[in-house]
Amino acid sequence: MAPVEGYWGKQTATIDWCEENYRITPYIAEFWNTISNFIFIIPTFAVLAIAVIQNHESRYKWCHVGVTSVGFGSWCFHMTLLYSMQLLDELPMIYSSCFVLYCQLETTSPENHQNRPLQIFFILLSLVITVIYVSTKHVLFFQACYAIMVISMVVITISIIMTLRHSRTLYIASLSTYVAGVIVWLLDQHMCGQLRIVRSDVMPQVLSPFTELHAWWHLLAGTGTYLSVFFSAHTRYLYLNKNPEIHFWMGFWPYLSVPSLAKTKF
Repeated sequence: MAPVEGYWGKQTATIDWCEENYRITPYIAEFWNTISNFIFIIPTFAVLAIAVIQNHESRYKWCHVGVTSVGFGSWCFHMTLLYSMQLLDELPMIYSSCFVLYCQLETTSPENHQNRPLQIFFILLSLVITVIYVSTKHVLFFQACYAIMVISMVVITISIIMTLRHSRTLYIASLSTYVAGVIVWLLDQHMCGQLRIVRSDVMPQVLSPFTELHAWWHLLAGTGTYLSVFFSAHTRYLYLNKNPEIHFWMGFWPYLSVPSLAKTKF
C-alpha cells in the first residue's frame, strides 16, 4: 500500500505494523495499536502507587516504572511511527526486562538487599545493547535480545517454582497470557494481507478492531507482564514471610497488597 501521511508527517520508523495508517484519525497513525497500550500504563501505575504507600522493595517499584515506560513509549511509537519514538518503545523493553530478571535472581536475598555486581552487570548489558542497536538499526538484533531475556525469565521462574512457595495459578496465568500474545503477534506478522482483506471486504467496519492482532498483542503481553511481576513479588514476599495478600479490583483485576511492609523502615 502507498504510504499515508498524517499529522506526524512521513514515517521514519524501521517498522510499520499491519494496522492501516491514519485510518481512524489524522492525529494517530495506528489508532488501535496506540490506545491498547493503556494496559501497560494504568494498572501498573496504580500498583506503583500501592508499592510506594506500603513501602514495597525498591526493586519492584523500578519494575513498575519500567513497564509503565514501555507502555508510554509504545503509545508514542504507534501514534507517530517516528524512529525516535520507536526507540522509546523498544529500548525500555530491554531495560524493564533487566529489572524483572534482577528481581527473579534476587528472590531469596535478604530483605532490601542490593546486589551491586548484578546491578552493574545489567546496566552494562543495557548500555551494550543500546549502543549496538542504535548504531546498526537491525530490528532482528533487538528482537533476538528481547527473546533471550524472555526465555531467561521463563527458565529462572521454573527454577523458582521448583524450590519456593508460590502461587501456581499466578504463574500459569502469566505464562499462558504472554504466550497467547506471542501467538497473535506472529499471526499479525505473517497473515497481514489476509487480515486486511477481511477488514476491508468481509467484516463489518464496526467489528474490524477485533482483527487488529498487534493491539491484541499489547493487551495480552501487557497482562502477562503485569502478572509476571506480580508473581515475582508475591513469591518474594512469601519467602520473606510478609504475608502478601492478593486482592481483586472490581472483583476482576488482581493486585498485591503487603500491609506488613508499611512497618518496615528503610
